[in-house]
Amino acid sequence: MFRFSLTQENVLLCEKVFDADQFNPFTRYSIDIRDILPRAITKLQKALSRRGYDAGIAVGNNKGYDLYAHYQNTVKSYRKEYRESMQYNPQPVSQQVEDNVTKETKTIRGVECKIGFYINDKPIVERIFYVDGFNPVARWSPELTYTVTDIADTIFRQIKRNDIRNMWDDYDLINIKGLSINQIRELSPAKREEMLRRLRKN
Repeated sequence: MFRFSLTQENVLLCEKVFDADQFNPFTRYSIDIRDILPRAITKLQKALSRRGYDAGIAVGNNKGYDLYAHYQNTVKSYRKEYRESMQYNPQPVSQQVEDNVTKETKTIRGVECKIGFYINDKPIVERIFYVDGFNPVARWSPELTYTVTDIADTIFRQIKRNDIRNMWDDYDLINIKGLSINQIRELSPAKREEMLRRLRKN
């Protein structure tokens, strides 16, 4: 399974899972989504720092059920001395980072969050980012779910495009170079790319 996850410390805020077996092995193990991540992080920073959220979900034909209100009522049902520790209210931190271009050090403030894309439990890529003005209510907002789903769908579409391209490359290696599918699967990525590059020159 592929998993795209959004976490805040040890809290899983949202996760989208889809079947990795629908893609060819070479595609599954040559994932590169780094170009998607900067825009994805910007979207999530906006989604996590809105001033107000609609935390209601539809029940039948009525909106009817407010997830955040339910959480608040659950916390209130416990004794007063326990309530503060139960409240979800992560605190912002300050982080010193060096700009890769200017080599200058700058301070980033906000609540630390992480996105990760995994195949089963093996990380493909992970990124830490900070949300200035983090709103804890976002944890219960369907809007956050929509944002994570949209990013995961973008990743899915990119993997699908790469898979189609890889299948056409396999077709060329079989029909022009005369390789079997097992021979293709045994090629290293570098050897595969070299053979395809020679094919395109001819």
